[in-house]
Amino acid sequence: MAARVAGLPIDTTLSDGVPAWLIGPLRDWLVVALDSDEVLARRVVMRLRWERSIGRGYIDQLVWCNGDQLLTVVDAVLQLNTSLWERVQFLKHRPDIRAIDPAQELSDLLADGASRYTVDVDRHCLTVLLDPTVTAAVKQAVAADPVAGDHLRTAFAAAYGLNPDPDKAYDEAVLAVEALACPLVCPNNTRRTLGTVIRDLRNQDTQWALAIGDDSGQPASLSPPPEN
Repeated sequence: MAARVAGLPIDTTLSDGVPAWLIGPLRDWLVVALDSDEVLARRVVMRLRWERSIGRGYIDQLVWCNGDQLLTVVDAVLQLNTSLWERVQFLKHRPDIRAIDPAQELSDLLADGASRYTVDVDRHCLTVLLDPTVTAAVKQAVAADPVAGDHLRTAFAAAYGLNPDPDKAYDEAVLAVEALACPLVCPNNTRRTLGTVIRDLRNQDTQWALAIGDDSGQPASLSPPPEN
């Protein structure tokens, strides 16, 4: 507030870990998300490969873990608590019902706490906070085709999740492209891959054009430009 009164710019620095001001709210969120479900909490503990703490329940073990482990626990709960996803889908079709959406509440907590992370587009995990236009493009692409969308969703989470996996992100992105391109470009090839798609596109370059226009505003050719 003092900085704002003084006319200084608002601090927009994002926190990579769990700052002190987020620890309490994240613990509170876990209590709500776990909803007294010891079976779910046990699954989370086992998924994280943690030993059970002696003398305490699984929920207490997760809620009162070290502060720097909270994002890992939250991410696991998002992945395993399917009721969170089901509630989101239900509320989409019932705008007349005013109910708490725990996933949206978590997203708001992370935003208010200047976290580098947010809840992903499908509420299945945590991802790095990206430009809204990128998130909107991902939502649109995922919804365009169910098979390709599943691969793209997995690729996105692997690329921008709490624990990035570049190899998985690349593999799933390739599978997403193959799911769309193979039936269109080489429908009769039973062993089609991205490589065969690229080869066939080069051989059929007069039959295809890019939606992106060239310098003249016309659909761009697939043929490489001539060398100078």
